[in-house]
This record gives sequence, structure tokens and C-alpha cells, in this order.
Amino acid sequence: MIDFKWLNTVAAGALALSLLSTGTAKSGSLYDDLGQKPGITKVVADLVGFVADDGRIAHFFVPAFAPDLPRFEGVLVDQICYASGGPCTYTGKSMPEAHKGMNIREADFNALVEDLEKAMDKNHVPVTTQNRLLAVLAPLQDSVDEK
Repeated sequence: MIDFKWLNTVAAGALALSLLSTGTAKSGSLYDDLGQKPGITKVVADLVGFVADDGRIAHFFVPAFAPDLPRFEGVLVDQICYASGGPCTYTGKSMPEAHKGMNIREADFNALVEDLEKAMDKNHVPVTTQNRLLAVLAPLQDSVDEK
């Protein structure tokens, strides 16, 4: 499990190791390295499945995506696509608005990250690319965590 308090340090270390071993921080843009929109779409589909089966956090998400799963997945794909530097536009709610009153805690956020890591592993996303995406998404914790 990733401790988000230290994620930026971990991501910076991973990038530094990547620089030392390859001479470059990344092979392409994060969006490209995720497989562009088709790759992100596969990761999101697996993520949603893992979350639905995750007893720790399913109760937060199933009510949100059950009424219109394709729309929920599409908004999440666009969010990750946009955050990774892709050409998508995120049209969903702000993170504080979408999660208001849910009483999400750090452990819940970390459970979601574990499910995202499983989805990325299933789709053969390299660990360095995973770390880059997690570093981009890490600041969202403060906007959804009600401590």
C-alpha cells in the first residue's frame, strides 16, 4: 500500500532512478505511456471492477456508478486522460463536490490506489509509469479526504 504522505518522495526517487538507468525520465508523455485513451479505458474498466469487489470501498463507489456505469467510466477515463496530458476534457464534478459528505479517510483513498495499481498491473503498465500517474493523482487526496 502506498502512503500518500510520502508519494511525492517515492515518485521523485523512481524518476531519479529512471534517469540514472536510462538517461531519460520517461519514454514519452504520461498519456502515451499509459497507452493513450484505449489503454486508459482498459485500466479504468478493470479499476471499476476491482472497486466494485473491494469490500473496503465499494459502498462509496457502487452507488455513484450503478445508475450509469458507461458515463461514470467515461468521466473517469477523461479525468485520467486529462491529468496525464492527453487531449481529453474532464467534465465531471470537482473532487470536493463529488465526494462531499462521504467521510472518505486516508485508508479509503489508499484502498482505491491499491485497486488502481492492480488494474495497471493487469494491463502491464510499467511501474515507472504507474508511479508517474500516482504522483499526478496524489494531490487529489486532500480534496476528497475528510480526515
